[in-house]
Amino acid sequence: MVTRLVLLGFLCSALSFAAPIPNLEGIDQNGRPFQAHSLKGSYILVSFVFSSCPMPKMCPLTMRHNKKVQTLWKEKFKAPLTLLVVTLDPVGDTPAVLKNYGARFSLDEKGTFLITGDAQKLSDFGSAFNVAGWPSGNTTVHNLKTILVGPNLEELKQYKENEWTPEQLIKDAETFLRQ
Repeated sequence: MVTRLVLLGFLCSALSFAAPIPNLEGIDQNGRPFQAHSLKGSYILVSFVFSSCPMPKMCPLTMRHNKKVQTLWKEKFKAPLTLLVVTLDPVGDTPAVLKNYGARFSLDEKGTFLITGDAQKLSDFGSAFNVAGWPSGNTTVHNLKTILVGPNLEELKQYKENEWTPEQLIKDAETFLRQ
């Protein structure tokens, strides 16, 4: 019985220490080198999009959700939030294109990184969250996920497709910030 309790205690404590997200090396919207692990200490909202997405309920909706989360977060919490938007089209999404794309959605540039770079590194980062994108004709076919990451770079919650609302994410964040 004692052995079972010790094992159960060990498993519970092991589960409470989530592994950090992988480090992403890339180039931000200002043409500067970027590393995801440099964001340690901030809550991070990770999204995967591409600027020429023709589907209004896909990437553009993700960006509108991100903007709304950014606004609600500032009103509700003192803890910093950083938006990390990773392109699924590194060929078309140059730093300048991403900078314009972020401005189109009025994202607060101070708290936002739109990342492009080496296609394999971006793909590997997306794969860590089961996100994939691949060229198909004139577009990129992909799935959507948005991930809330804690200040120790641990994944807190994934939001599939655009089946979530900014208000829902803020409510979830209240729970994490109380812990």
